[in-house]
Amino acid sequence: MRYIWRLIPDLKKLLLLIPAIFLFSVVFSQGSVLGLLTGNVVDEKKKALEGATVEIISLSDTLSKRSTLTNKTGDFSFNNIVFGYYKLNISYVGMQVITIDSIHFRTERFDFNLTDITLKPKNTENLGEVIIYAEKPLIQSKDGNITFNAGESALAAGSNASELLTQVPLVTKDADGKVSVRGKEPKILIDDKPVELNMQQLQDLLESLPGSSIEKIEVMTNPPPQYANEQGGVINIVTKKGKVGKSGRLSVTGGTRGEASVGASFNYRKQGLAIAVNAGYSYNRYAGYGYSIRNNIYKDSSNFFNTTNNYTNKSNRPNFRVNIDYDINKNNLLNLTLNYNQNNFDNYNLTEYQNINRFDELWRLSQRTIQSTGVNNNPNMSLSYTLKGKPGETLRVITSYNLSFNENDRDFYQQYFNPDYTPNGLDSVQRQENTTKVNGYTARVNYDKMLGNKKTFISVGGLYNRSNNHVIIDATYKKKPEGTMEKLPLLSNDFWFHQTVSNLRASVKHIIAENFSFTAGTTAERTDIWFELLKESRDVKNDYLTWLPFANINKTWKEKLSLTFAYRRSIRRPGIGELNPTIDFSDPYNIRFGNAALEASTAHNLDFIIGRTKQKYFLNLGFGYNIVEDVFSQVRTLLDEGKTQITWENISGRKEYEVSTWNGITLSKKLKANASASYTYNAYSEFDKTVRKFRNGGSFTSTVGYNFTPTDLWGFTGSFNLNRFASPQGFARWNTSMNLGIQRKFFNKKLVITANTIDPFVNQQRRIFTYGPNFNLESFSQTQTKNYRLTIAYNFNNQPKKPAVKK
Repeated sequence: MRYIWRLIPDLKKLLLLIPAIFLFSVVFSQGSVLGLLTGNVVDEKKKALEGATVEIISLSDTLSKRSTLTNKTGDFSFNNIVFGYYKLNISYVGMQVITIDSIHFRTERFDFNLTDITLKPKNTENLGEVIIYAEKPLIQSKDGNITFNAGESALAAGSNASELLTQVPLVTKDADGKVSVRGKEPKILIDDKPVELNMQQLQDLLESLPGSSIEKIEVMTNPPPQYANEQGGVINIVTKKGKVGKSGRLSVTGGTRGEASVGASFNYRKQGLAIAVNAGYSYNRYAGYGYSIRNNIYKDSSNFFNTTNNYTNKSNRPNFRVNIDYDINKNNLLNLTLNYNQNNFDNYNLTEYQNINRFDELWRLSQRTIQSTGVNNNPNMSLSYTLKGKPGETLRVITSYNLSFNENDRDFYQQYFNPDYTPNGLDSVQRQENTTKVNGYTARVNYDKMLGNKKTFISVGGLYNRSNNHVIIDATYKKKPEGTMEKLPLLSNDFWFHQTVSNLRASVKHIIAENFSFTAGTTAERTDIWFELLKESRDVKNDYLTWLPFANINKTWKEKLSLTFAYRRSIRRPGIGELNPTIDFSDPYNIRFGNAALEASTAHNLDFIIGRTKQKYFLNLGFGYNIVEDVFSQVRTLLDEGKTQITWENISGRKEYEVSTWNGITLSKKLKANASASYTYNAYSEFDKTVRKFRNGGSFTSTVGYNFTPTDLWGFTGSFNLNRFASPQGFARWNTSMNLGIQRKFFNKKLVITANTIDPFVNQQRRIFTYGPNFNLESFSQTQTKNYRLTIAYNFNNQPKKPAVKK
């Protein structure tokens, strides 16, 4: 890794040469360019069809035809295609003829790859099918839902799933890594399977999943019945499955911020079997600094407690993922996913503490260093079975099992000084060893059926989820003058945390008229929580049953205008991060710990969404009103000795008023743009505002993006985010992020070079203002996110060997 650091100055020089390289390639590619069309043909079982006849016909001259036969892997290819509009006819003995119409070859798009063209058995009712070819944009919107086609974005190269989510309209990620949609936490799915992990496991998974392995990201603001009670809707990350045959990809990434990664993928598909393997390794280095100013207010005086800090965090992340899809037959499908990711981290933090008395004099001074080293190991697997019965009937069983082994060793050294920065001879040494073992398993059953009238659909299902966490914390301090390390019971702990969530659900959807439907249902959910506090030889238990009804009405007109009105009751349960009673000693003047007595928070959510989708643009506007009960939030309290205590508490509740919009426009076939924004205003109860000094406030999130493709070999993508977050005790000032990407493809798109500029003008900053009954606090932090990233990737694909035959 030191060798990589030595290469960074040279990497900066190389990045400066990228525009010149791209310009050189453009100058020498302006000659005569003709079109290229490739694809593959399969049957309903995804078996490659050898010997299928493929015919390409010019729409301006129907006598101009060319044809070829597919090879043993179902592949075909046409080259030297004159620009213009074409249609494609595919035929095979015993199969319906399929026609793909309106394929437009032109300067900015002269290369098309049509994967998995599926032929169906011939019958007397339908002898053929015509498909109007539509090019895939970066952002799509339908019925208020969003699809981000990551495969079309230059930002996907060299990034991970966590970074890529911030480029999706309506999706934001706060400083703690928590993902939100319109200000609320969504359910994360990968390949239509829910991810049943805690927050730390989910962050490790998303940060280890390469962006280049993602086909698309779907944001469902109006999710299906299985997830209708998720307060933030659903985010479904769909990974690439590859084409029939064998294919692969190798990539290398480096960045000036201090990042490097290598990745490899292999895909194999043949006759109902699809295997996708991804493996990689990444190194990241983040550096930053910050400060805080706290004004402590007492009855007869006030003083200040100020801090300054700087930090450097390093991590190494190997990862491995295998996804296997096997179609036993067209009605019975199996899927197996094996995943392993690891995070080896080494973090260093230096903080200076200053106590300023009421006379504005420095009277206490110290510096504290924290060295944190550790590793997180996260293996997990999932197995699903899908049974397709009669048309509209599906049974799906999803099971998963996950493990996590985490170690975090922290060494604390604090030295005290006189006000003139001379040592006063006092210091302290402490060590805290954290070991966490997690295991969990989930079983989910979904059954959907269309009734005989073909207008009524029922959906029933159930869930059982169990997670077990064993947390062991051993704290010691250096006893003087003996110099021995002694136990520190106050900062040590040993406990088990068990949580079981089970539910049963049922819903009905009825199509009242064409493009007019009504859905209603309910979920009965039971939660059981059990703390085994081994250190204190006592147990803490809690259980509750929650009814979660939901309903929505959806109407769509032929002009692509849609209206959706939805109601749902949702629940937000505290996790191990909020419940963990262990004292965090990283800052001795700001004591943090969880609250094992936290109650779950429920909410009544009302949403109204109006959308319009046309060929050139889509527009969506959403309004929401939420009544949130038993809100749990972090609350900071000033103690008598001048320290603050930070823990989680249930507050009486709040009302939320929200408005959001997500829109896209096709300015030309070369240039497309999108924008989204969301504003949520939180109004707290009079009790909270009077007693706790809470403040009403609003959170704003926004994303602006564009995609420019001057030719089929060039791609320019950009994204800009502007956010502001509110909290019960204050707010965070505006923060921004930017990512600009340029991509160039060489050698028939086998070699892909991508350059990204991340936060080129300003590093990501976070300024937070917190107000309590007897203190005011301003906190600032800045992370070195400015980065120039270069990714070089090479694709290994099967190429059809049979040449086109002229007619």
